[in-house]
Amino acid sequence: MHSDTVREARLVVTVLAALVIAIAPLRALAQDLEEEVEEQAYPQFKVIGQGGFTYQGEADIDGGGSVQVNRYDAAIATQTDLTTELHWTNTLFFGADDYDFDGGGFSAGNPWNTILALRMGTKLRYQLTQDWGIWAGGILMFTPESGADWGRSVTGGGRVGADYQFTKTLFVSAGVAIITQIEDDVKLAPSIGVKWVPHELWVVRVGAVPVSGGVATGAEVQYQVTKPVQLGLGVLFQERRFRLENSGVVAPDGVGQENNLPLRLRVGWNINDNFSLHFMGGVAFAGELQLDNQNGNRLRKENYDPAAFFTVRLLAGI
Repeated sequence: MHSDTVREARLVVTVLAALVIAIAPLRALAQDLEEEVEEQAYPQFKVIGQGGFTYQGEADIDGGGSVQVNRYDAAIATQTDLTTELHWTNTLFFGADDYDFDGGGFSAGNPWNTILALRMGTKLRYQLTQDWGIWAGGILMFTPESGADWGRSVTGGGRVGADYQFTKTLFVSAGVAIITQIEDDVKLAPSIGVKWVPHELWVVRVGAVPVSGGVATGAEVQYQVTKPVQLGLGVLFQERRFRLENSGVVAPDGVGQENNLPLRLRVGWNINDNFSLHFMGGVAFAGELQLDNQNGNRLRKENYDPAAFFTVRLLAGI
């Protein structure tokens, strides 16, 4: 048993290292909700919904100015068992990020205000054998500033891959994803997921992490404190790129981008079999803001200081 756990740990570390090296260029494709719906024990048809609010505190921007963000989101995922071996998962996500810029530097002219995100995803998975599965899926996204042209904010892509159940406690999924970018090159990157249960009270996830709002990829270690309560320590990578409104003062019809790396502590409470409530707090590191013109040429790019954040999220399954 000990040697199996050691082998599994080595594999998880290897996959995590590959993920850290390769995953940064690609946004998550709502894998967190897919994982939640696939873990439910309901037959034939499953539905998972979640909604949340995040307050990201004010942070100084290099070169002058500051930024503070309120983030709101809601999402739903369904899984239909078309046959015993074939499963169809669909996700729908909507979010709004309300930015508050102040001062000069990058903030001068208030580069953008409220950013919307509408994301639709689909995936088919076929169980080849008891251990092997294959999957393929697609995604369509709209990310405009409120008042921007939705038609010029559309991106999309797809992914294909396979998964393998190494042991009862170790599941690994690997594939490749390709996605277009607003006024930027098409990106090709690995799509990796790991779920490892080294002990009945511990779970390690890489790739898709629980209740992340569908906009992040990263890793989390979870500990089951009691039957209804769990603690999770994780790190996420978030990248947002969006079309700006054409009446903007600084960059009409331009492109904005925000990247950061939130480190979070999660407290989850399973209220009953259908509802769970999660509280998360931490610090967003490696904050970066970028402003491009309508053709994707860079106008401004600055880092911002680590920003404290707090999130509350409700998850429901029916």
